[in-house]
Amino acid sequence: MLPLEFLTNEVLVPLKGLIAHELAERGYSQSRIGLLLGISQPAVSAYLKSPKAHYEERLLRILDRRELSRLIRSLTALVEYASAEEFLRYINNFSLGLLSSLRLCPLHRTAYPELLGCDICKDIQVYTETTKSVETAFEILKRCENCYKLVPKVLMNIVELGPEGGVGFPGRIHVEGTQLAAKGKPKPGASRFLTSLLEEVNKLRPEIKAVANIAYLARTCVGEKFAAAEVGPSNSEEEIISNIASAFRSSVYDVIYDKGGEGIEPNAYVFGADAVDVATKLLEIAKCIK
Repeated sequence: MLPLEFLTNEVLVPLKGLIAHELAERGYSQSRIGLLLGISQPAVSAYLKSPKAHYEERLLRILDRRELSRLIRSLTALVEYASAEEFLRYINNFSLGLLSSLRLCPLHRTAYPELLGCDICKDIQVYTETTKSVETAFEILKRCENCYKLVPKVLMNIVELGPEGGVGFPGRIHVEGTQLAAKGKPKPGASRFLTSLLEEVNKLRPEIKAVANIAYLARTCVGEKFAAAEVGPSNSEEEIISNIASAFRSSVYDVIYDKGGEGIEPNAYVFGADAVDVATKLLEIAKCIK
């Protein structure tokens, strides 16, 4: 079996099944799920006949539970808040990235022992445009009813590390009425502080490549949804970076609250594998705000 066929059987099929269950739990009809996933209603029905745990067990042979949770949250948000093109782009890049990282090789070799020593998938090149990733994250947030309440007095930004450095919105993200808005498109070098913070965290936790700053709120509720911690006081941007980086030396966090300090507004910092991952966490945090 070709690697792409193996990828389809072992990753894409159970992934579709799991997403179908997630959307069904949110009240979507089978016809609507089929339209969103690009499959027929009978195909959706077939996916839903197998229990959700069946698909999770298959995927957990390849992904750890945290990574799987992140992936499903991101894909579900893209289905609900972004275009079909962005959903396909994300799942395509993730899938090809699995192949090129050679993470599927042990499972593939178990099924096909004659592949011992095979590493042909290392030749796959995956190109992900960081600017597009940040734009997609912002499109998700613009469709969020409560996300404007997350913007702190110093305004908000979302930054992702790419080959060109940290990519974010120049002038930051602000509020117009009850909607998030930004001047211009994301570009490299748009947020020196968040880029510096992200670079320090990325040195300790390479899987973290994106961050957003939000208002210091809903700490108890957020702590029930995500791995969260508090640091500070921090009396300068340098101290914020140092304090947050120190927290990541002992564990991995989704959200870190910084108490602020003299002349420094308290903020929370939401971290993720990419900008879309961060945006989906912001959607969940926004649900904590009444």
